[in-house]
Amino acid sequence: MHNNGKVPFGDLGAYIEKNYRNKSLFTTIRHYLSYQRNAETAQLKDILQYIEYLRKQDLNPKTVRNHLFAVKIYYNYLQETGRRKTHPCKKLQLKDQLNTSVATEKLYTSEELEQFYQNYKSREKELQTRNKVIISLLVYQALQVTEITKLQLQDIDLEKGEIIINKEKLNSKKSWGNSRILPLKANQILLFYQYLKWRETLLENLNKESETFILTKQGNTLNPHLISNLINEEKGQRFLPLKIRQSVIANLLKEKNDLRLVQVFTGHKKSSTTERYRLTELEELQNAVNNFHPIQ
Repeated sequence: MHNNGKVPFGDLGAYIEKNYRNKSLFTTIRHYLSYQRNAETAQLKDILQYIEYLRKQDLNPKTVRNHLFAVKIYYNYLQETGRRKTHPCKKLQLKDQLNTSVATEKLYTSEELEQFYQNYKSREKELQTRNKVIISLLVYQALQVTEITKLQLQDIDLEKGEIIINKEKLNSKKSWGNSRILPLKANQILLFYQYLKWRETLLENLNKESETFILTKQGNTLNPHLISNLINEEKGQRFLPLKIRQSVIANLLKEKNDLRLVQVFTGHKKSSTTERYRLTELEELQNAVNNFHPIQ
């Protein structure tokens, strides 16, 4: 067994807590360490054997990918702490076929999303405005967490009420994919002004400079993996960022918005990707039946 003291789980746990705050990630890494006796010196072939072992367990392809993600994090940790010079699986990508269907009946309604935004309260009052900005970008612009954390000050134009996603791609000759300009809601304008004022004061107190729009209390770029936790501080229903994005897309299509416009809004490269969020007439009928005549 590898967990014989060579790798201090305390240090590894602290590393994960600091960078990811994901307890299940630590558990998944320990699963790998219990399988791989010589994990610190393992090579690509050894990791491929582990992936094959997982596949034989009849795991969902997405679960297998999550295991590989955890293994990559483990080797990031070894590199950053000087325990290993090379990363054996940094470029490894799996081609297992994923189920890309969207369970539209399990998504949030527009009313639920609006209520979540309006009622959100942060345990840390100083982060209330910043966190509401993040939630607004999820609920109103359906941004991905990586898009939110990559936003720069120059991407926000409050006078025009616009926000630019992937500005570099938009200004290049290859303007395609998820680059786009999106309108801000009226209630976001004042919120953004308030956040920018807080942000400016924060950087002055820290004697720092940064062009990144969303910052941590330390004036650093926010880790996208932390967004789910920071917007779900209270017990009860969890609003997951990916599910929020999926819900916004599905709700736009449910409101009979043009498919092409929704595709541009969300940054999907293919209209077929957007199409997956559209309820069929049969699904709409079944949902209506379930709402008015629920099974006891």
